[in-house]
Amino acid sequence: MMRESLTVDGLDVQTTRLPRPDGAFGAHDVGSELLERYGYRTSEVLLRGRALGEPFTTRVLLRRPASGDSASGTVILEPMHFAGGRPVWNAAHEYILRSGHAWAEVACQTTPALKYLKAFDPGRYAAVQLSGRTATALPTDGEGSPRERSDAFARTWWETSPQTTAILQITVAALRSGAVDAGPVRTVVVAGSSQTGGVVRRLGQRLSEGSAGPDEGVPDGLLPMHSGGAALRGVPVPAIELIAEADLESVRRPKGLPGQGRGLEHRKSLGDTYQIYEVAGMSHVDSRYRQPGGTAPLGTRWSTFPHTHVTHAVVDALIAWVRDGVRPPSATMLATEPGTDAVRRDGDGHALGGLQLPATLMPTAHVDVLSPGPLWIFGIEAPLSGAELIRRYGSTDSYLGRAREILDALVAERRYLRADADRWLRETDRALREHLS
Repeated sequence: MMRESLTVDGLDVQTTRLPRPDGAFGAHDVGSELLERYGYRTSEVLLRGRALGEPFTTRVLLRRPASGDSASGTVILEPMHFAGGRPVWNAAHEYILRSGHAWAEVACQTTPALKYLKAFDPGRYAAVQLSGRTATALPTDGEGSPRERSDAFARTWWETSPQTTAILQITVAALRSGAVDAGPVRTVVVAGSSQTGGVVRRLGQRLSEGSAGPDEGVPDGLLPMHSGGAALRGVPVPAIELIAEADLESVRRPKGLPGQGRGLEHRKSLGDTYQIYEVAGMSHVDSRYRQPGGTAPLGTRWSTFPHTHVTHAVVDALIAWVRDGVRPPSATMLATEPGTDAVRRDGDGHALGGLQLPATLMPTAHVDVLSPGPLWIFGIEAPLSGAELIRRYGSTDSYLGRAREILDALVAERRYLRADADRWLRETDRALREHLS
């Protein structure tokens, strides 16, 4: 085992590289089969130190180009999700790999570190220990309104995981120092989605208050996604927030679903260092490329909205802002009824305003960003009939020509990446011709 050490805020921090990275928790994530093709290697280290006066030992999982020549110098760091997953990697791994970025995950929250990591391999992770305790509550548990239940769950995050943001910052410092071998490091961006989007927001809040710890642990940028919440003002590093239509409290409320959003409070975060994108037709979790195990309701299919493509463009915009000083595109916000947070909709029931893609501007299905039942995080859609598609758009070629114009404009505005636009057009061409044949 290789050992490295560094000093953060006057305290010693040690890392120990674990053997057999193919045995790591998360080693076989979606996209791991692409690592060899892109020349990436995986490593795993234990990270030891003190945070808030208490000792901790946790793990960092790292994927990076094996050759420094192909490395971009950017690391995307995400906290392990409350439920033990890696949602940023899931949504953005194709972009990360083709861009030469490194990616890392740290188990900085007590519940996933103890409940999932240690249970996966008690021997490998015997040393893992964080302050706090394991929590069992879910956002849907308890009594009261969806907001009250969500608030109770959020309180549990912080009460049971007091070292979360401190460990996150220590990991940033370890990446920069080389103690976690991420290759050449120029930029460290901290990203999270859903519950871990809330973790990134909490770090942003601490940075704004000047209470976030040592300078070497301050990331270069923040990317909270699919979260929302109180306004974040005065964040000292560039930050972009991605909010799907399905993340808005007004969209979830009628279906009794909790969320981290608080009305439209997140919009008040807008400023010189903070940008927001709200996206029409976007669900909480992708189902275009990763369909859930259940069956969509009769007459519908799982949403084919290009969730991952939107994520790719937002990550790319933040990295360009942080690394090259290129301002991101202007904010996009969904249209709401005057004086309320209710989303305005067109004749098809699709949201108006915000970032609009062909899926909602030129729909081939009626999109619902929330499915009924326990799989609500995935959207569903009811396909239009072949006759209706022809009535609206004429031929497949006519549809694709108009959609290409929309995507070309989005690419020019840096709201969509060229590679993803070309892929969407190829896949849509094939799907439409099958549907109309």
